[in-house]
Amino acid sequence: MSKSTVVISHAPPIDFRQNFAALPKNYGTPAYFQRPDVQAIYRLVRENLTQLDEKTLFTKEILDRKVILKPNLVTVYSQMGLVERDYPETTDPRVIDAVIAFLKQFTGNITIAESSGRGVPTRGSFRVAGLDRLARYHNIQLVALEEQPTIRYILPKAKVQKEIIVPAIFEDVIEGRAFYISMPKLKTNLYTGVTLGFKNAMGTLPYNLRQRNHHFDLDQKLVDMLYLFKPNLTIIDGLVGGEGNCPAPVDPVDSRVIISGNNSVETDRVATRMMGFDPSQITLMVRADAAGFNDPAVKIIGDEKVTPFQPADPSMTNESFRKLFPNVKVLVGHQFPHQSPHDAANPCGQPTAGHVEMQCRGGCQATTRFAFDMFIREGLRRDFQLVLILGSGIRMNGKTIYLDGHNTAFDLEQIQQLPGKKMAVGTCAKELAGVVDRFVDGCMPYPNSPHVALHQLTGTLCRVLTPKNRHLLPMLFATLQMCETRKKLYRQGLRTDCNLPGNYHLVETRPLTAAEETMDFIRWELPSLSAREIRQACARENRAILATFLG
Repeated sequence: MSKSTVVISHAPPIDFRQNFAALPKNYGTPAYFQRPDVQAIYRLVRENLTQLDEKTLFTKEILDRKVILKPNLVTVYSQMGLVERDYPETTDPRVIDAVIAFLKQFTGNITIAESSGRGVPTRGSFRVAGLDRLARYHNIQLVALEEQPTIRYILPKAKVQKEIIVPAIFEDVIEGRAFYISMPKLKTNLYTGVTLGFKNAMGTLPYNLRQRNHHFDLDQKLVDMLYLFKPNLTIIDGLVGGEGNCPAPVDPVDSRVIISGNNSVETDRVATRMMGFDPSQITLMVRADAAGFNDPAVKIIGDEKVTPFQPADPSMTNESFRKLFPNVKVLVGHQFPHQSPHDAANPCGQPTAGHVEMQCRGGCQATTRFAFDMFIREGLRRDFQLVLILGSGIRMNGKTIYLDGHNTAFDLEQIQQLPGKKMAVGTCAKELAGVVDRFVDGCMPYPNSPHVALHQLTGTLCRVLTPKNRHLLPMLFATLQMCETRKKLYRQGLRTDCNLPGNYHLVETRPLTAAEETMDFIRWELPSLSAREIRQACARENRAILATFLG
C-alpha cells in the first residue's frame, strides 16, 4: 500500500438536503445533471479523489480492473411512513453517482455490492435509493450479497471472529484481484459510537454471522475482520451527516464534507475527530490501534474543521429516556463469565444501572433502544406502561437482582409484582420467559424483533407496514424474491450463512499448525449441504421471513 493519506474536501455553502436518501425521478436527464447541488457534488468528488490519487496513485491500481464498491444501505429511510420524508441514514446516491463517474475513467468493471439490515431486502433498498436506475445509467452491476453463495476462512490472529464467512464475490478482493472501496455515511451509531469505513464491513457478513458476537465484543469482532480484507479506498459521504441513534433514523447534520483515504482506520479517525469525538474514547478505534491497523505517519490533506454531532444515546435508564417514555420501567442486570461484579460498578464499587447496561452495548441494549426510537420516528404515543428487563441479573446476597434507573434493586419476586405488561429481551434473560408477557430470544435477537414485540404489547401498528410506506408492496415482493433466491442456492447444496448463534460463546475452528497460527487468514472449505440440511435451511428461511413481520 502507498503511504497512508487522508484527503478532506469541503463543499460550498449550498443546500444539499434534496434527494440525500433517494435519487429523483429525473435522474439521468440533462435537467438532473444541471442542478447546482449535483454539479457541486461532481466537482467535490473529482477534486477530492484527484488529490488523493496524486499522493497514492490509486487510479493505476484500478486501471481496467474489477472494482467492488460497498455503500451503506442498512435501511433507506425515504417515504416509509415516518414523521419525516427522508433521513440521512445511508450513503447519498448522488455521491455514489459522482464516484462512479470518476472511476469509469479508469475501468468499466464496477460492481455495487451491499446487504441491507436483516428484514430489509437489498434489492428493495437498491430500488428505494434509485441505485437500480443508477446502475442502468452507468451500465454497472448490482449485487445483493445476501443472495450470494458464501466462502469460509479461519482468522488465526482474531480474538473473537475466528471463523468468518463472506459472500463468494469477495474472494477476488481477498486474493487481490479486485479493488475494494468502502463508501460509508458520516454518522453516529448506537452500537459502536460512530459507524464509518471499516464498520461498514458488517454489511459483508451473512445475516446469522452478523448476529454472532454482536454483543459486548462487537468492536473486537469488527477489528478482526481487517485480517481478512481491508478497503483499498474509503470514501466517507459527509455531505449531509447523520446524528442520533442509528440504526434508527437519524437527524441531518450540515457537515458538507467528503473524506477519503487509503487506510480505513486513519480515514475513520479523521472523520471521528471532525464529528467532535475523541477517537481515543471510541473502543472501535482503540482496538484497531491495538491490533496494529493504524498508521501514525498518515498524511492528512485539508482542513479538519469540526462540525459537532450529537452522540448516540443507547441508555434506557437515564433521565433522557425517562422523559421520552415516562411510564416505561427499565431493569438491567448483566454478569458475564469474563466479567467480575465490579466491572459493572462505579468508582465507589457499587453497581449502577448506567454501568451495568453498558456491559453489553453492542447487543440487546442497542437493539432494544432501536425499537423505542422507531416509536418516536413513527410518531406514535409514548405514554404506555411497560416493564422492560435486560440481562440475566446480578447475583448479590444470594439473590438475582436487577437495577432500575434510580439504582433501586428488584429481585424476581418483586419484578412479578410490578404493574403493567412486561418484556424481557435476549438469551441471557431466558429464565424470565415464564414471568413476562413477551420474551424476545436471541444473542443478539433478530434486529427487528424487539420493535415488533413493542408494537404487540402496546397494541399499535408499525407504520412502516402500512400504506403510509410508499415502498411497502415493492419491499414485500423483494423480500419474497430474496427468500426464493436463497432457497434455490440451498437446493444446489450451496450455503449462504452459518447457524444462528444461541449464546455469546466463541466458536472454535479446526486445530491449526504452528505455521498457520502466524497467518492472517486460511481458506476453510465449506461442505455442501446434505438433503436434510437443505430442508432445514429452507424452513429456516421461511421462519426468518415470518420473524421479520411477526417478531
